[in-house]
Amino acid sequence: MLLKNVKVLRPKTTKIQKRNGIGYVYQVIGKSYKKDKKYTVENRKLIGKMIDEEWMVPNEYFEQYYPDVCVEQETPEFSDTLRIGCFLVVQKLFRDLQIEDVLSSIFGDLGLFIEDIVSYMITNESCTFQYYSNFMRNHPVMDKNIRDDTQISRLLKYNIKEQDINLFLRAWNQMNNTKECIYVGYDSTNFNTNAYGIELADYGHPKVDEGLPQYNLAYAVNQKDSTPLFYELYDGSVIDNTELEIMLEEAKEFGHEKLGVLMDRGYISEKNIKALRTKGYEYILMMKQNQRICQEIIEEYGAAVQSLEGYYIGEHGVYGTTVKKQLYGQETNIHVYYDDIRASEEKVALMSRYEMWEKEIEKKVAKRIATEGEMKKYRKVFKLKYDQNGYLVAYQRNSRYIKEEIRNLGFFFIITSEEMSTSKALDIYRGRDNIEKMFRSLKSGIDFNKARVHTTESLKSKVFVTFIAMIVRNELFQKAEELRKKNRKAYTVPGMISELENIECTRNSVGKYRRKYALTAKQKLILKQFDMDEKYIDRSIGEFSY
Repeated sequence: MLLKNVKVLRPKTTKIQKRNGIGYVYQVIGKSYKKDKKYTVENRKLIGKMIDEEWMVPNEYFEQYYPDVCVEQETPEFSDTLRIGCFLVVQKLFRDLQIEDVLSSIFGDLGLFIEDIVSYMITNESCTFQYYSNFMRNHPVMDKNIRDDTQISRLLKYNIKEQDINLFLRAWNQMNNTKECIYVGYDSTNFNTNAYGIELADYGHPKVDEGLPQYNLAYAVNQKDSTPLFYELYDGSVIDNTELEIMLEEAKEFGHEKLGVLMDRGYISEKNIKALRTKGYEYILMMKQNQRICQEIIEEYGAAVQSLEGYYIGEHGVYGTTVKKQLYGQETNIHVYYDDIRASEEKVALMSRYEMWEKEIEKKVAKRIATEGEMKKYRKVFKLKYDQNGYLVAYQRNSRYIKEEIRNLGFFFIITSEEMSTSKALDIYRGRDNIEKMFRSLKSGIDFNKARVHTTESLKSKVFVTFIAMIVRNELFQKAEELRKKNRKAYTVPGMISELENIECTRNSVGKYRRKYALTAKQKLILKQFDMDEKYIDRSIGEFSY
């Protein structure tokens, strides 16, 4: 078999025999005498065929006779050694989750290109496409061709339309709609950008203020298994609280008739609660402790809960009870909790802060240069006295206010639309960290701290591709749950990717890829979680034709 992408100068000691206009190159390996014909003939071995008058393409026997001849080989598109483990797992997840079918139906052949980009993002833990082609040269691709970052830019800007994104989200939510009430964690985060072409970028209230405009991204995540269901990309000046109603409309459009929503205290408002009630959705929300109704509950039930008798919730290590109160025009279940350890820690932190403030005030009194306008943050905690010129001259602690502050420490409140026990409400809400982990994974697992695009169209497309990457990455995480129970640190997603990347295949002399090494025990354990084994790996390698 002729070697691919290889040529060599024909050695002068070889002989050419032409058939049908093609020159075949032979090496003379000996002579034999024909008694019947009474003459000697040469024994020859075919070692290749001619390209032109000087150059030939060798076959697998050429090196046997000319080991020292310099072989000029064109650099192949794919390396002779490919890292295949993570690629094959991601490919299988695309098929198991039916994402491959959905992408193919919407984007045609470009669906495989999108899968390759997602595979790159997960394996390389990056969404920077500058070195995509170099990285993918050492990895298989589903698209059969290695594209470059320019082609990715064109895909994002021109080939992924908003209606295509909506088609995918609609199909994905139909596939993940059990028709039963599922609780969804909902939250948002913001991203700073200095790209002038992104219309969504605006100044708002960033978590990390870099003095740049921002855009916001909200995710809705199935509370049970952390599967991302849908997302919303919106203007950076819009506060999270006002975007909820749009998300609820989208949930209806995607076919979620029964839904429970988990949100933190930033989303509680009369408008949002009424919107949830109108849509018929259940909700579990953390309340802001400074709300008047929370203070009323502490005054009415706080002492009893703090007495610790009959209110202990063993599985959570806190005390609590449930009361019914009118909230925004309707009787609501309000679960009040008290954590004595948390109260103690908060008290230490509170008193440390007040002591630091007192030292600051002492310096101001000594200098007699502080005016009333400069002392706003101290007004509640300290009683301040000023001279006739308006300068601070004396102070004392406001003991009554401080006692009220200490009395409120350790309490927190959750409201639920459904009737449920105090324990269950806390159990469901504490599972809400799934959405927070999702955003951490988004920013660190695939490095989506900056979008690195310059137009609104490209941003929308990249957020969409990233959303698919988060679906697949979450499935990687979920499938390894049993392994993490045995060794939590060894089977993180980065740890598994690193181990899977060590599974390699090598191209042999006839251009076929074969697995290079035996699988390790750890690799076999990881693959088993995805219903894969050595036979699956070898069968998949046999399908490569690069």
